[in-house]
Amino acid sequence: MGQVDADPLMTVTEVADHLRLTASSWRAYVADGSAPAPDDPDSDRPANRRRPRWRRSTVDAWHARRRPRGRSSGTPAATGAVEDG
Repeated sequence: MGQVDADPLMTVTEVADHLRLTASSWRAYVADGSAPAPDDPDSDRPANRRRPRWRRSTVDAWHARRRPRGRSSGTPAATGAVEDG
């Protein structure tokens, strides 16, 4: 039986599935420069035919550092504050 790569290269779709995002959301992160650079950019092909891939460790490190979108630090859910009623 073949050896399983502990740090596989993942396509856009695989990264999106791993992070529980849509592929279009991951592409938006890539397009705006907030996603990490691909570990395998596939730069020997024309731009419209490239299939960049990221190592799982690269994606996991980026995900651990990023701040979730849409949540400000002052909301009760983010601070753990509880209202008295």
